[in-house]
Amino acid sequence: MAKRYKEARGYDDAVLEKLHRVQLEILSDFIGVCKKYNLTYFVVYGTAIGAVRHSGFIPWDDDIDVGMLREDYNKFFEVFQDELGEKYNLLTPEIDGRYACTVTHIQRKGTKFVSEASQDLKCEQCIFMDIFPFDYVAADQKAAVRQGRKANILGKLLFLSGSAYPLIPFGGFKGEIAALGCKLIYILLKLIRITPQKLYKRFVEVSTAYNNSDGRSEYVTSFEYAGCLKDRIKKNGLFPMKEVQFENLRVNIPANNHEFLSKVYGDYMQIPPENERVNHMPLIIQFEGEDPIYEG
Repeated sequence: MAKRYKEARGYDDAVLEKLHRVQLEILSDFIGVCKKYNLTYFVVYGTAIGAVRHSGFIPWDDDIDVGMLREDYNKFFEVFQDELGEKYNLLTPEIDGRYACTVTHIQRKGTKFVSEASQDLKCEQCIFMDIFPFDYVAADQKAAVRQGRKANILGKLLFLSGSAYPLIPFGGFKGEIAALGCKLIYILLKLIRITPQKLYKRFVEVSTAYNNSDGRSEYVTSFEYAGCLKDRIKKNGLFPMKEVQFENLRVNIPANNHEFLSKVYGDYMQIPPENERVNHMPLIIQFEGEDPIYEG
């Protein structure tokens, strides 16, 4: 049977508030390191919407997303262990070969956060913050299309290398055929020994191919999702960063934040109807020093 996407489910209010406190601590510690080493970061996606629409979390949201230009992202990795390694771990397929996803996580040690989408992964899954590196898009349009297509395919193969049962966004016979195809790809990847590390390495190579090339455009994007080319933005348009309120913190948003969010979401200031309010509602959530809570 194909797994189906479910509508976002509501948290217990106390659990969601506690989750937000942990995530704000992660963000605060991250910002501290960025300031210490003069690294540029900016909140993106749902976190950026929350910052400008709610001055904090979108009320039903349950994660934090930040973006970094690749150069700053790499520098953050270099200092992470010394600065934050006691409280947190970093999660990429390079670090843990059981993790089959393109998005980098900073995870709070001693916690747990297992969602419906990630339940088949065998790696340690903790309460986290997402980091999205932004890379240059090729200047030539055909090369840019190839770059985006390759990154998208590699990202999907990467996920299938860790799980034979992705969530399928449609049902019926079409959904069953898609689920069977995913399972066959998973089996094939295992048979020919294509690991998450190999796929992730190739994904990074494609994403960064034009960073130090004369063939790069003035645009950057995060290649972690299918809309990466549609949502590309001018690198110089990120600056100067603006500080806005996010709960009890001051966070950076890019100068072209409105342009970026409009490309991704359209009228992002309009609060969506309840059946379109997306979260990662965990099957299991555990706070440090406490027993697991089975939310899903």
